[in-house]
Amino acid sequence: MLKRIITALTIIAVVFFGWYFQSIQPVTRLDLPVVDFEVKPGTGVDKIANELSDARLIRSRIGFKLTVIRLGIASKIQAGYFKLSPSMSAVEVVQALTHAYARQVRVTIPEGLRSEEINFILEKTFSQVKDNRFNPAEFARQTKNLEGRLFPDTYDFIPEASASDVVKRLTGRFDSIIADLKISEDKLPGVLIIASLLEREAANSDEMPSVAGVIERRLKIGMALQIDATVQYALGSVKCKQINCDWCKKDLSKEDLQFRSAYNTYTNPGLPPAPISNPGKDALSAAANPSDGTAFYYLHDSAGKIHFADTYAEHSQNICTFLKKDCR
Repeated sequence: MLKRIITALTIIAVVFFGWYFQSIQPVTRLDLPVVDFEVKPGTGVDKIANELSDARLIRSRIGFKLTVIRLGIASKIQAGYFKLSPSMSAVEVVQALTHAYARQVRVTIPEGLRSEEINFILEKTFSQVKDNRFNPAEFARQTKNLEGRLFPDTYDFIPEASASDVVKRLTGRFDSIIADLKISEDKLPGVLIIASLLEREAANSDEMPSVAGVIERRLKIGMALQIDATVQYALGSVKCKQINCDWCKKDLSKEDLQFRSAYNTYTNPGLPPAPISNPGKDALSAAANPSDGTAFYYLHDSAGKIHFADTYAEHSQNICTFLKKDCR
């Protein structure tokens, strides 16, 4: 009798361990990408097992719970986000759940964009995050007078970041860069406006000091800057009523160049009243340290190469030679 009991128990044990071994295997052997899995605060092992099963990240809820018990780490499972894959075994899943990570939303903001364009990038990015708190209308309200101070960079935000949180990060980064460049408070307004022009006028950072030099020389003698980007900014401010818009009109007409606006540097001397974009570090540095020289004019040819000229006659010749326009 005892022998039969032992035999039966042995068979049961073999079957059990065979089943358990299968239950903790990966859902698939395919090398599938990881997914974000969230464990909310206060969630018990039973519910975690159900959610993992629903997400097809484990083969067996019972197998998962037995693994938690076997490893003795039920109290070590954390709340937060985890990178899990169907190709992970139950043991790997259980061990992964003891190391939560802070989920982040990565946003890259290029140099030279208007605040509205930045707002659109942020709105598109945060719209992909469930239950996000980012409000584009609130961002627009808070940045109404911050053009130029929204520093372009790559940022990582928590999914729950508000418009206020984002503005603080961008302006805080701007303040840090200004301190690094040692730009004094009295010079900052002018430097910031010129840097915003450089982002639109220079093809690359190498050109920026030389273009800044041309702008400075024109300002010193009261010569109109005649920068197309300022007209584009003025037109966009009137034409566009939503953040998803083509803010810069590509080909400006003669009528456009006469558009009545304080930002129009064809019809108004000096700098525009405020920045027209949000510049990066290279533009800020160039604006604060313009190159010496004698040029008052510049243009870019069809290949993007810049050509400087000291006089209007030389500039006219460059227009004819490199742009094939207005040749006499």
